[in-house]
Amino acid sequence: MKLGVWAKELRIPFLSLPVIFVPLGIMVALSDGFFNLSYGILTLIGVVSLHASVNVLNDYFDYKSGIDTTTTPTPFSGGSRVLPEKLLTPNAVLIAGVVLLLIGSSIGLYFLNLFNFDIILLGIILISVFSVILYSPVLSKFALGELFVFLNFGPLLFTGIYFIQSGGLINIEAIIVGSIVGLMTTGILYINQFPDTVADKSKGRLHIVARLGKKRAVNLYNYMMGASYVIIIVSVITPFIIGIGIPLTCIIALLTFSLTPKGNFRTASKILGKDYEKIMELIPAMGNTVMTTLQTSILLLIGYIIWWTLSMYFPGTISLVPIASPVA
Repeated sequence: MKLGVWAKELRIPFLSLPVIFVPLGIMVALSDGFFNLSYGILTLIGVVSLHASVNVLNDYFDYKSGIDTTTTPTPFSGGSRVLPEKLLTPNAVLIAGVVLLLIGSSIGLYFLNLFNFDIILLGIILISVFSVILYSPVLSKFALGELFVFLNFGPLLFTGIYFIQSGGLINIEAIIVGSIVGLMTTGILYINQFPDTVADKSKGRLHIVARLGKKRAVNLYNYMMGASYVIIIVSVITPFIIGIGIPLTCIIALLTFSLTPKGNFRTASKILGKDYEKIMELIPAMGNTVMTTLQTSILLLIGYIIWWTLSMYFPGTISLVPIASPVA
């Protein structure tokens, strides 16, 4: 019984995002010849712990502020409902959030010590940790939550993974891949705010949807998600022009624009544009956004695996496509 409750509190399905993102980041590094399995496992544990921590702490702060009692819950928004339903105590949830934060922070501290507190890695880890602490009480109230979700699940995460895997190098390619999945992850947060907007505004949580109004906010969702596909298209072409970008095989990620049957951007966009005021009708759009993000990340991962395989066993097939080298 308690295990099921804690699984609900941790919002296990959403933790599938870092489980895909970290291997994708590792593959970006592996495509340049860098790979460290133990560092990869530690990174995954740390990232999942921090993601779980922000989920749990967000539930705690929402309960304390009263937001949880005024939202209409859906599978993707309105919190886990564990505290309003009194399945766990607020203290237990707070302690769990802090413990998860300490686990993630400890792993970050280990890597900082390993790399002599390098300023780049220090900045990434500090931003990540303080984002977890400040997301609910500060960032989400001042329309900054979206920006920090983009950074922490996007460029900063992938730059950090590449840095750790490569032994202290950075690469624009990691930033490009991070920007693609970071924008889509922000899209998940963003569309999940539509059902909670009225409740959030009543308690002072003025995120972007609340500030723009739902009708105007629809356009920003389309721009945000659409920008990911623009980046994919541009960055598979630019290696032929300036030697910077992502492998051509990653073009398969464009399938999630409209062709993947389990969820795609076009379906989500249509539903949101029509039903942005209707909470229950928005559930398929929210689900499609999650699936679009997961499937795009998986297809990018497959694209990198194909590229790496070709480079290892059929190097002549990719010799005409230059990719920028990492820099110290």
